[in-house]
Amino acid sequence: MVSAPRLLLIAIAVASIPVYLAFMTSEGLLVQVAGAVVILFLVSLVLFTGRSPIAPDSRKSISPNNEQVDFGDIELPDSVLSDESASKSPVSELRRTRGRKQLSEIDEFQIPEPLHYSADPSNDETSPITDFEEEIEGLAKVHIARSDPELLAEAEVDRYLEKQRSRRAEFRERMIRERRRELSERISANLRKWSELEDGEDLSAITKMPDSGLSVFFEPEDHDPTIPQGTSYVRIDDNRVLKVRISLDVPKNITLDEERTKFSEMEEMPPPSHLDSGMPLPPLLPPEPPDLPLRED
Repeated sequence: MVSAPRLLLIAIAVASIPVYLAFMTSEGLLVQVAGAVVILFLVSLVLFTGRSPIAPDSRKSISPNNEQVDFGDIELPDSVLSDESASKSPVSELRRTRGRKQLSEIDEFQIPEPLHYSADPSNDETSPITDFEEEIEGLAKVHIARSDPELLAEAEVDRYLEKQRSRRAEFRERMIRERRRELSERISANLRKWSELEDGEDLSAITKMPDSGLSVFFEPEDHDPTIPQGTSYVRIDDNRVLKVRISLDVPKNITLDEERTKFSEMEEMPPPSHLDSGMPLPPLLPPEPPDLPLRED
């Protein structure tokens, strides 16, 4: 028989479905989801609650074996006992004999005689040799794994030191890269400054301007426009500029001997005059900054 609370729960679950269809479908999505969750909760309560069915008793009634059998008026003769059975005591009848043997039936254990081995190697064929002395391949051996706290601590320390070394190496490489980058930027800035000082003003662009106020002198004055030429500007004073034109055409009839003579003449040229006059040499590149000390962790 179904209990009253369960009947009430079933009625509420059944009634909630038309209520949901009538009132909840016109509401928002959140209200619909909440109503569906409530209905599912009621249905699950109906399905998974209630009393469990009583299992039928599988025990069988054990019929007593000690019931006295009535054979009516039939008289049974007395049991015939042999002389041996009559002479036995009740204690001997209760002795357990199943799975055991009489002491008289157990044979005495005979200790085998030890084998005598001769020291003469010539009698190896006749002497019995056992195979236990030979090492058997593939035989499993017992291995006991032990955990030593000291070894575990040393392994942990080694791992920590190795990690610190790797971090220190990465930090050192990063510092070296940063120092090289800063040094290259510093050198490039100095070279750019020196090049601006040495190059000076752009005379080629200034002479092309109509209101520059500079008079340009050409050297040589006559040139062949079909031959490629290189030009260089030299300022004479504030109002004059010399434009030197050098032909870049190399004649093909010059032999190897002539080139060697030209090079030998260039090697025999005297040193510049400013060295003899005692004038100071142009400034050299500044020395490199000292290496920054590395800071270790």
